[in-house]
Order: sequence, then C-alpha cells, then structure tokens
Amino acid sequence: MVPSAGVAVALLTNGGARELYAALYRELLADLAGVTMPEPFAPPAEPPVVDLAPLLGTYRREGVVITVTERDGAGHALYEFVDGMKDFSEPLEIDLLPVTESVFAGTGVDAAFSEDYMPVVFSTLRDGTGCVYIGRRCGPKVTGDLGPRPPAASEA
Repeated sequence: MVPSAGVAVALLTNGGARELYAALYRELLADLAGVTMPEPFAPPAEPPVVDLAPLLGTYRREGVVITVTERDGAGHALYEFVDGMKDFSEPLEIDLLPVTESVFAGTGVDAAFSEDYMPVVFSTLRDGTGCVYIGRRCGPKVTGDLGPRPPAASEA
C-alpha cells in the first residue's frame, strides 16, 4: 500500500507464490507508485565472525522444536514439527549464515517461509530467557550448554 500514490495491491493465493509476489510487486509498485522495493534479505558478502556458543541449544514453541548446533564451524538449525503438528512437514535443515551477532540468513527453507534467505533472529525475553524468531514466531530456549532451563515460577 502506498497511500501517497493512491495505490493498494493485494495478492491472494493458497501459498507457494513468493516468486510471483516478488516479481509482480516489484514491477507494479515501480510503475504505479514510483517505489523501489528493497533487495531481498541476504547475508553480506563478507559475513562477520560470530561466537555461536551462546546461541546453541533447543528452542520450543507450540508444535515446533528448533535445535541449533554448530556444524563445521557454522551455525545450523533443525526445525521440526512435533505434537499435533508433527505431520505438517518433514524437518527443515537450515544453515545459518551470519548477518550480525544475532541475525542470521537461513538457507534451505525454499518456499516454506520466504525468499532465498529467511531472517533467523536470536534475542532475549524480558525474563532473561534466550529465544529465536523464525518466520516471525518466537521459540524460547529450553536447553543449552547448561542443561534444561528451570521452570518459571508460574510453571512450578
């Protein structure tokens, strides 16, 4: 939507249209509103060196377990559907290419989430729990180098 140009565009699909979306919106918004869409998210040509140790461990949200490991000196995530979502998809293998110390470009997800690279963002919740955002959904850290996280007072 570009209100100043009086332009609104909507694309309704059942999924799998990320390449169509990118090409169509790039052209339409340039022609109709003079807007240049940003380049797709990707790692820099010279990625920073990142200490992965604080990020390693298991993260969990409803229906998903994300295991972050180090493989050949690089970050790797295994994104698995569990519980009531276990039959939705095979596990996704995601290589994590550093963009900053807490933002990575995830590969190997194809049309499952976004364009060629998907942002994978590590952060800390207000209570100090580490978390990872994949597909804009937060997975709090449940295990790491020090073992399982103690239950919060509300969980005890």
